Amino acid sequence: MNPKILNKDFQHPSDGWYQIEPKGDHPNRAAGVVQVIDEEAVSTIVNRFNTDAQAGSLRHGNELLVDHEHFSDQPDQESRAYGWLQELQNRADGIYGRIRWTATGKAAVDGGDYRFFSTEYDPEDVKVINAAKGIRRIRPIRLSGLSLTNMNNNRGQRPITNRGGDASSPDTFAAASAAAGNQNQNQQPRQQMKSVCTLLGLSAEADEASVHAAVSKIINRGDITPDGLTTLRAEYKSLGEQNQTLLGEQVDALLDAHGVKEEKVRNRLKPVIVAMKNRDERVSALVDFGFKAIEPGKEKTAVRMLNRKDGKPAAEAESESGTDEQAVAEKIRNRATELQHGTPGRNWDSCWSQASREITTPAK
Repeated sequence: MNPKILNKDFQHPSDGWYQIEPKGDHPNRAAGVVQVIDEEAVSTIVNRFNTDAQAGSLRHGNELLVDHEHFSDQPDQESRAYGWLQELQNRADGIYGRIRWTATGKAAVDGGDYRFFSTEYDPEDVKVINAAKGIRRIRPIRLSGLSLTNMNNNRGQRPITNRGGDASSPDTFAAASAAAGNQNQNQQPRQQMKSVCTLLGLSAEADEASVHAAVSKIINRGDITPDGLTTLRAEYKSLGEQNQTLLGEQVDALLDAHGVKEEKVRNRLKPVIVAMKNRDERVSALVDFGFKAIEPGKEKTAVRMLNRKDGKPAAEAESESGTDEQAVAEKIRNRATELQHGTPGRNWDSCWSQASREITTPAK
């Protein structure tokens, strides 16, 4: 009778990379599909994961949670981290990952409690290769989760730890762990520096000298000094105040041009109109409110009309009225033109509004 092979010493890969998915066709009876892990699948999964990790857009930022038995997706189970997957690598026999183990995870794999990985793929992250009747063949294109298990579905995977593994001595894993630990400690600062490089307009892989040069350029800009910043703030405030003044005048002119005379109505409409993006929106809103634009010289009268003759012939009265209105309109137009010439850049609506008030307001 042959003696049993006892894997007493569980050794990690000396390079710190674990195979998490082997290449091949892997039937999944529960899902009713065959998962095709070929070169296209491996390349796509690895590239997407590494891109998302660098951008910090994974489910947990720059790393992916490694749980056990897929408990983290079950509301009634714990979501304790056994490790954090940091990076993927495309190799000839499948997908490999670099993992930062937690105290719980390290104890579990060092002692051999868990020896395999189980990958997770969401339905929307697969390509259908064969949609015919029967078992569908699909190609996963994005890794959505990773879990420790001893009952992995996708066979052919290398164990997390092995007797002797590919380590040449008991000290090999300790050295590899120390190196991985140092790498993990530096990983986050490196990722942060990549973000800084991008903000500076440099390549994410820019060297230290390039970063120093970019920062020095910013520091040496005259408007970044304390005095320069104070001046910029003052100019910004002044421009903002000027803009609000001009905007208020424009809105007053629009209200006048649309026959909004009652002060109570103007006070309610003005804040609403001012908040709009541009003149077209303001004009459209006034029309929606029932205030259509009035042509110069044809303003609506607020005087009560009494249909009683004053003794003059109708034709003569109309002629005098029309002449007076034309004269007033001409005065307003001339004054508005004078105001606009005297203030280059001032808009016509503002000039017309001021001229209208000056000409038509009775002297006190």
